[in-house]
Amino acid sequence: MNQKKRWVFSILTLSATFLFTLTSCSLFGSKKDKTDKVPPDKIVTVEGMETIKGTNPSKSETPPSKNPPPAPAAPEKKEAAPKVVASPPPRPSYTPSLPLFQTGLKRKVAIITFENNTTYKEEKIGEAVAKKLSDKLEATQRVVALDTSVVSETLDREGFKIQNLSDPPVIKRAHQSLGIQAFTLGAVTDVGLLSSKASETSDEEVTFATAKVEIRLIDASTGNLLRTFIGRSPIFGTKETGEYSRGKAVLKAIDLSLDDILEGFLRQLDLLDWTTTIAKVEGENIYLNAGKLSGIRIGDTLEVFEPGKEIFHPTTNLSLGWTTGKLKGTVKVTDLFGVDAAIGRVSQGTGFNSNDVVKSVVR
Repeated sequence: MNQKKRWVFSILTLSATFLFTLTSCSLFGSKKDKTDKVPPDKIVTVEGMETIKGTNPSKSETPPSKNPPPAPAAPEKKEAAPKVVASPPPRPSYTPSLPLFQTGLKRKVAIITFENNTTYKEEKIGEAVAKKLSDKLEATQRVVALDTSVVSETLDREGFKIQNLSDPPVIKRAHQSLGIQAFTLGAVTDVGLLSSKASETSDEEVTFATAKVEIRLIDASTGNLLRTFIGRSPIFGTKETGEYSRGKAVLKAIDLSLDDILEGFLRQLDLLDWTTTIAKVEGENIYLNAGKLSGIRIGDTLEVFEPGKEIFHPTTNLSLGWTTGKLKGTVKVTDLFGVDAAIGRVSQGTGFNSNDVVKSVVR
């Protein structure tokens, strides 16, 4: 009986093993068979790794999802950041805020020869400073620079001497006769020189220089000192070599000293009103002490005022300036002549006389 049971158990065990083997082969197959079914063009080889075989299902074979994925949210529109504009660097040159450029009219400035208060008396340093200042002011195209010869010729005819130009009455007379807005007086107070040989084997001289210049700006209508400017030059930038190196270095130092003054000088000059005067009245023609050089153009309309009244401080007895006189009328420029003169015709008003004050309509 026991032998029969063992025989039945063996038959059942063999049957179960056989069925398990058949099922495994049908479900999984061999590794070799699975690999052989991959097309060759789908085999990817990565350098340094084992060979990887696989396929990606085509788009048509990909089962559609029941719930399609939500569309990606549109990116939020960011407001464009405001453009930041860097502020421009400060300009080395001075830009005026007064209406001088609007009218195109130039200030008329008389430049008197500078005093030479240095130890180099044999050099004509004073004349050199006056010439260089005149050139610099003319280069700005904002100033008409008059030298002493022009002023002295007019004043000599009227009985005034150029040596007395520091006196307020003489300065005021030049203002009335020539329409000058300002005078400049000054001095060269110091000049320093540093000279040496270019090398031990050369006799050529190398020179550096420094200079100190003082300029006084005077209101021609009152004779009052407006401001004193002092310019100093650094020793760097004045090097000169060879013959006449000393004189050339001094001129360079003076040039740098004037550059140190120029901006403040022009700023102070802008505070003066632009005016000129009537030189002569002849019938319908009004002759003016300003013309092409001063920026006057044919067709310009100018206002004519009585001279007004000069007011003095009761304690210091210094002139406070002139009041604006009564408006007499207007003239229209019809012609330009001479170096700096113009002819106008009366547009409105009557009773125009010599030395009446003429001003620009644009202010």
